[in-house]
Amino acid sequence: MHVDYLTVTPEVLAVERRQLADTGRLTDTLAADLNGVAAELGSACTDAGADADADMHAETDAAVQNRARALLDRCTAMPDPRSEEPDDLDAIHDARPAGPRTLGVDDDTDHRDRLAGAWRGRIAGCLLGKPVETWTRATIHEFLDATDQELDGYLHADVPGSEGFDLDATGGWTDRIDGTVRDDDVDFTVAALETLRRAGDGFTSEDLARTWLTELPACALHTAERVAYRNLLDGVDPSGSATHRNPYRELIGAQIRGDCYGYVAPGEPERAAALAHRDARVSHVRNGIYGAMWVAATLAAVPAVETVREAVTVGLTEVPAGSRLTAAVGRVFEWHDAGVEFGTAIDRVHDDWDDADPYEGYHVLPNAQVVTAVLIWAGSDPDADSEFENALARAVAAGFDTDCNAATVGSVLGLALGHDGVPATWTDPLGDRVRTALASRPCPSLDWLVTETAALADRPSRTDPT
Repeated sequence: MHVDYLTVTPEVLAVERRQLADTGRLTDTLAADLNGVAAELGSACTDAGADADADMHAETDAAVQNRARALLDRCTAMPDPRSEEPDDLDAIHDARPAGPRTLGVDDDTDHRDRLAGAWRGRIAGCLLGKPVETWTRATIHEFLDATDQELDGYLHADVPGSEGFDLDATGGWTDRIDGTVRDDDVDFTVAALETLRRAGDGFTSEDLARTWLTELPACALHTAERVAYRNLLDGVDPSGSATHRNPYRELIGAQIRGDCYGYVAPGEPERAAALAHRDARVSHVRNGIYGAMWVAATLAAVPAVETVREAVTVGLTEVPAGSRLTAAVGRVFEWHDAGVEFGTAIDRVHDDWDDADPYEGYHVLPNAQVVTAVLIWAGSDPDADSEFENALARAVAAGFDTDCNAATVGSVLGLALGHDGVPATWTDPLGDRVRTALASRPCPSLDWLVTETAALADRPSRTDPT
């Protein structure tokens, strides 16, 4: 039986090849071997489906799987020369630029209002982007034109013009659900909250891994998270779980998991980033980790600064100055400061990255650029009904990982604007309950999530940021 990410597929080897090439670790010999074994895997699957001799093909497939796994082990063992992109937290601290580390927030602040906005914003953004999360930007715009819809509300499936589009790929169509729909962007935020409630802010990567294994079903996870989950079950401890046969280690998955750490550390971007690091290292390396740290630090800065742009800037001070993530986000700032229009900025991201490609479309770098562009251009459209609505629409219309990016944008703006800054047109359809895949929290209320997060935000830190 072939189950995604539980066996090695041609896509796994293709993504590994791209990962090695992007980091300067791909040799000609290794590239040829990756291509050759990927072709064998494809042939084995085709032959097994066409031939009745299942036993023979099972043996052949097992032999090819063993070669593929051995090849992934060779890839892991390749030297990595990028000292400017460390994984270790102390080394990350040594490589980051000067920053505030802590910011003043009134000790008497009631965090509930901001957190209510953040949770609602994250869930709303996720739900808007979910139906089209596997589509390219071009397909999204074709669908909107064909169905005469705009991104000023949740998307409908059963409308004229929808024929010919794959409406069953991801779900989340507002006319087919009641309230929210289960999604990993929300699952991981709740999983982080559960880990913090159980183990405190002194939690370890092992504590986080325990939450995953006890709370989340394997097939509700994707790419790097599912590979890491498999590795944990095989007895591979963090951070080996992030590197063992894991070609997805610098994709967006960890970036979507950083929010809760920013929620519980208002005014403490260094601490928020350190908490996010413990989470991210379970499944990711380098820029995959930095994306989580950047989002967490940005959210921690929001209550203490005047603008979202300032918060995003503070967030960058918690990741290595020489990293590709810093360079990618920095380019977006340069475009904005040069007077480039938002649409042109998104076009430039698409010039560099192909959102139809399973590696490029979900890599952390272009998606961090989309999030940055939406946030720093927020409020620039005077005809938009609201800053929040305009930002969510832009995040989804940009393509790439639509539900992840819109969830992050909604989270940051929701935290900045507070409960009343997230319009009722976005919150009322959600209802009071949030569907998740967590065994112990299958349907927590929004009020419970806000209350529990606020309790952690009000609790004094008991640990050093490291």
